[in-house]
Amino acid sequence: MTLPLHKARAPFYELFFSFQGEALYTGLPQIFVRFSGCNLKCNYCDTIYSTIISKKAKYLTVDEVINKIDLLYKENKKKFVFGKPSVVFTGGEPLMYADFLEVLLPKLKRKGFSIYLETNGTLPKKLKQVIEFCDTISMDFKLPSESNKTFWKEHKTFLKIAQNKASCQAFTKCVITKNTTISEIKKSANIIKDISKEIPFILQPSIDKNKPEIQNLYKFYTEVQKITNNAHLMVQMHKIFKVR
Repeated sequence: MTLPLHKARAPFYELFFSFQGEALYTGLPQIFVRFSGCNLKCNYCDTIYSTIISKKAKYLTVDEVINKIDLLYKENKKKFVFGKPSVVFTGGEPLMYADFLEVLLPKLKRKGFSIYLETNGTLPKKLKQVIEFCDTISMDFKLPSESNKTFWKEHKTFLKIAQNKASCQAFTKCVITKNTTISEIKKSANIIKDISKEIPFILQPSIDKNKPEIQNLYKFYTEVQKITNNAHLMVQMHKIFKVR
């Protein structure tokens, strides 16, 4: 696919190297590519600066993004000891720019990079455009108590698409706050169960002013474990260590 000239650039907030701070890849080196702009406004968002396309956003072409990723990899090559170097596409919401990714991702794959997509799981049609290039998909459940909308149907469709690609590892996450309800957790777990009980479901407690009660964390974890086979309770390490 060749993008029209007026769509040949996408807005980015930052590109940087760091160690993954959450979920299954915690502690592993990755290159992060953060798009500007999101289709949601969640109450607990920890990258609120990237949910809108502000004046700080930089519009880059596919080749410019590749050059920046190459440079970050060259500067940090010795840290990538195991497997292919991983590039995380995050935001904001990266699938808002699926046309751009459809051009960018195959080029990165040919250069030997592994593609990690971090997404809110609300744009299943956009996922279809790029699923063939993804190696890892981290899908967030966006609960009504924090997103102020219901996305159960979109999440289920999204997860089916992600899970159907055999060579792609799909897992789910959910930020737990003081507002999270047991019914939301059970609904999320049952969506996973309907697709595959083996899909990891990571309960991620907020550590700011919206942090949940410890007894609720235990209750939620226990309930998920009854429904699926792969519940995890994990904090965001990058927040604790105050790194990107």
